[in-house]
Amino acid sequence: MRIAIISIILLLSKFSFANSATFKNYSDLDKCIKNYSSFVDYKSKLKKCFSDQGINIDDETLKVIENKTGIINDIVDLNLPNKEIVKKKKSFKEIFNEIVNPDLEKIAQEESIFNKPTVFSNNYNEGKNFTLNDKDFSKLNKHIKSNPKDIYALTEDINYLAEWTDYMSEFKRQELLLNVYNTFNPIILSTFVTPKTPINAGILGSQAGVLAVVGAAALAGGGGGGGGGSSSPSPATLSFSVSSSSIGECDSAITITGSLTKAHSSNVSISYSTAGTATSGTDYNLSATSSTIVSGSTSASITLTPVNDTTSETSETVILTASTSDVSTTGNTQTTITIYDYVLKCNTTAYTEGSVSDQNTIKNRSSWTTVDQSSNNVHPYELFNLHKVHSFSSSGTSLLGDGQTVYVVDDAMHNNHASFSGKTVTMLDSPAVSNNSVQHGTHVASIISGVVGGTTHGVAPDVDIVFSTFNDNGTSMASDYDTARTTHSAIAANNSWGYSDGWNGSSYTSASTWSELETDASNNGRNIREQLENSFTSHFGTHTSTLINAWDNFQNNGVIVWASSNYSADSDVSFLAALPAYFNGTDDAVDLSDAWLSVMYAEFTGTSLSGASTSDFNRLGNPCGAAKEWCLVVDDKDIAAAGYVDSNGSSIYNSIGGSSMGAPQVSGMIALLAQAFPNHTPAQLTDRLLASANNAWFTPSGNTTFTIHGASIKHGYNDTWGHGVPDLYSALSPVTTSLNPLSFGGGGGSGGGGGGSGGGQIPFSKLKKYPVSVTSFSSSSSMGNAISRGLENKFTYAYDALHGGFKLNLSDFINTENKQSQKIQISINEELENLRKNKFKNKLSQNVYEGEFINIKNNYGYGTIITLDAPNLAIQNSQPKNNFYINPFMTENNGIGLNQKIYLSGNDLLISYNNSINNPLTNINKDLILPIETMALSFNINNKNFNKLSLTAGMMKEKESFLLSKSSGAFGFKNNNLTNFYGINLSKDINNNSSISFNNITGISKLNNNNDNFVIGSSDVLSSSFEIDYELKNIFGKDKFKLSLSQPNRIESGDMKFRFIGLSDKNGIIPYQDHTINLSPSGRQKDITINYVKEFENSIKVGFKTVVTDDLGHIKQDKYNSDFVLTGSLKF
Repeated sequence: MRIAIISIILLLSKFSFANSATFKNYSDLDKCIKNYSSFVDYKSKLKKCFSDQGINIDDETLKVIENKTGIINDIVDLNLPNKEIVKKKKSFKEIFNEIVNPDLEKIAQEESIFNKPTVFSNNYNEGKNFTLNDKDFSKLNKHIKSNPKDIYALTEDINYLAEWTDYMSEFKRQELLLNVYNTFNPIILSTFVTPKTPINAGILGSQAGVLAVVGAAALAGGGGGGGGGSSSPSPATLSFSVSSSSIGECDSAITITGSLTKAHSSNVSISYSTAGTATSGTDYNLSATSSTIVSGSTSASITLTPVNDTTSETSETVILTASTSDVSTTGNTQTTITIYDYVLKCNTTAYTEGSVSDQNTIKNRSSWTTVDQSSNNVHPYELFNLHKVHSFSSSGTSLLGDGQTVYVVDDAMHNNHASFSGKTVTMLDSPAVSNNSVQHGTHVASIISGVVGGTTHGVAPDVDIVFSTFNDNGTSMASDYDTARTTHSAIAANNSWGYSDGWNGSSYTSASTWSELETDASNNGRNIREQLENSFTSHFGTHTSTLINAWDNFQNNGVIVWASSNYSADSDVSFLAALPAYFNGTDDAVDLSDAWLSVMYAEFTGTSLSGASTSDFNRLGNPCGAAKEWCLVVDDKDIAAAGYVDSNGSSIYNSIGGSSMGAPQVSGMIALLAQAFPNHTPAQLTDRLLASANNAWFTPSGNTTFTIHGASIKHGYNDTWGHGVPDLYSALSPVTTSLNPLSFGGGGGSGGGGGGSGGGQIPFSKLKKYPVSVTSFSSSSSMGNAISRGLENKFTYAYDALHGGFKLNLSDFINTENKQSQKIQISINEELENLRKNKFKNKLSQNVYEGEFINIKNNYGYGTIITLDAPNLAIQNSQPKNNFYINPFMTENNGIGLNQKIYLSGNDLLISYNNSINNPLTNINKDLILPIETMALSFNINNKNFNKLSLTAGMMKEKESFLLSKSSGAFGFKNNNLTNFYGINLSKDINNNSSISFNNITGISKLNNNNDNFVIGSSDVLSSSFEIDYELKNIFGKDKFKLSLSQPNRIESGDMKFRFIGLSDKNGIIPYQDHTINLSPSGRQKDITINYVKEFENSIKVGFKTVVTDDLGHIKQDKYNSDFVLTGSLKF
């Protein structure tokens, strides 16, 4: 992780303290402009808000603010669909005229169903192109600065775009209002006040005008003398604020703002200079080195933009110093900003796998096929799925090792070979090379990074190379390791070399193995370090500590890879490959076991690793032996790669085999993983490659538990074969077990409900984990598409058993199919039954309710009633006439109910409670029942003006849902979520043949999750539903007409706050960001239901029913949904 700490020290000439009118965030502004009921109320709230900040706006100044709307169209080009505009506010005269003298033809045209777009319309799928860019922000700020009297108009227009249309998000609304109000200047507003004219004109009037101008100038400038005993106004003072206290490399710029408490009579200039360990232009950019608050204005800003790169850097500091001599300052003039180098967040590792066709194209490259010079069935690269990995890409970048460097320690290297064309090869040593035979170091480097365009290509073709020779002493080698680490940031060090013994006159017969080193040390009464210090080899002896320490230091930045050696008769591995067996932090203070790998010499003779066994492998070199817990197997027999450059300058390729050809394959794999997981330490890259290796083809002799920041996984190894064959494709996928699945995380404490956003960080070990497989959010119809729309293009990270972060789209976990649940269905059978009975719905007796199971009532129907498998009686009493919809307060709690009906001064009072879990009829399906408790009171008021007038109030408690939205896993609701709901239900007979009824239910809900997951909570959430019915009988004899207008429950206002985790840094610290979304859906479902039944004298009945729906599921649509049915019956 890179943490760049930016200390902004504002060194200014004077220090004093005064109030600032700057709104630092939207929550500060919200109380000024929230929920005003009228223009007068708006001005009252505005005055109080500014007064709280020490700025008085008198009543005369408030009168300057104009009561109008629709001005935003004249300031910026909104580019709304169909040339729509924000409408200007109509005068009372215009409104009154429309009421008493409406343009019926115009209204008919506007409301006609045939004038709404259909699938045949040109603009049926027209998208909303509405945007506001920085230039628009600037235009609006400039306008309000010079026309502060338009502050109310702009507020109304911005709210209209966000709240009454689908054109502006809540976040953009808040951002825009914050900009406008921070630019709005009450001082300038006061200059629009018209001075009162004295009764006597002439000279006195002129003097009064002059005095008014002088007073305004003194107020604006903060200077001005006095006379007549008046007190001198306080001077303008300057303070500074920063838009954010933390930032990632790929985040937006930070804004540093200087703000005056009041406008100054002259320009205020601020100069900025930089210092510190970070480099301007490399690590960050300043938009300017100075800013000016012009006369009459109150603020000026500069921005600091972090520079995104793919390098993991250490902590850096930028000291930004500001100075001015024009005014005094107030408040804390030093602040700290943290820059996080979360590379995966900024350069996503969410690489997308290519198609099978892409992978076949890779396998058919000539530079791919030429690599395998054996007669075996499976290509060495295909054995570890390199063809799949090379097909991965993200934003045009393929997974080929881009941005990575590998350090090669070998004999010599031709850096001018065609295999290295176009890449950076840094030669720390330049030993003599052969021009007529294969050069070992050239061949090894080519296997790592040979370009795709060569005769062969390497495992990581885009990797750069740093080279040094092993023909140096240990101190020189240690120095080269340090250079590769510090100067070149090498992610791996390849060592395809070792010590041999058993010379028979023509060749060596064995490697210098670990068991031999242990025996020599024991025979000499030494430990391993002491034995190496007494060695006569060029790398050890007096160089031992220096070289061991260099290897230890290198593991902080890269993985060290060793060839195991090539002697099949040996019983143990080369001692160099096994050094962590002693240097493990316990037997010796130095620990080399963090990022150390050994690769053996073998060939695979089978046809597929699927179903393979040890008989399909030939061990051609040393066994893994003492290095078994960090050892891997590849096919490294007969590998073609760069050989040498001949005397004519031609690049020659050769084929050779050995563990020297296996180690560079693994070094290339490390480079690819480092590109994909740049938040991984070398130790984590090592563990990921080992833990994902294919070991299904042998019987493990032991297990290694890999643990990273609390995440762990167990993987079996074999004494001969180590952890098996690396599977690079699996290493790029989540590495999981049944006990450690791919999981989301939550934590960081409660952030409360509603309101702005925030962020922080939490150690990975403290995360509460939720499996991805059980995580979902199913939105109820009350929310419509609010959740899916609010989380569109939002991502979070899930972590596997090895702490690997995988970027996942939150939209994939949101289910909005419930929008169909509120569709009013037309059933032919039901309509035929209604036609037969010639009535729309059975009416219940006043004394009998649905679901009555036991009742103890008197003759007048008062008493105790127990209901079952139905809503309680108070709820039933408040239900609408048709009850078309699923309603969280009215329809879903069907558990056992306890009810009391009471006679109260001529009125009926129903007191009821029920619990959905306690229902004997549904206990068999308890897991499918949402746990809901409802307590309600319903009061029927006897009134001669209405057939029915009932008022209802109640409380609903949901344990695992919120307004019937269900969730699980990282979205899960676990606490008690409370709703207070209120209803009115009335009906009235207009005459003997007609009646009208009205029903409205309104709820105020709040979610307090506190479950350490994605969902933190909500603000107060307002929702409502309604139904209006009109019935007319005997229009043309025996007939009945019914018209209904209704809306299912819809959230009208309220926010929900989510917390999503980002990518961990290399220390296991995970950032999180809070995200607040508006729960109001984009549309409003409205249903018109028309039903007509006619009975003829000859026993014939006909019926017609239609339902026309606008914005089904509260999701804004450009067309209507409609259904209709015609029925008829003949009695004979």
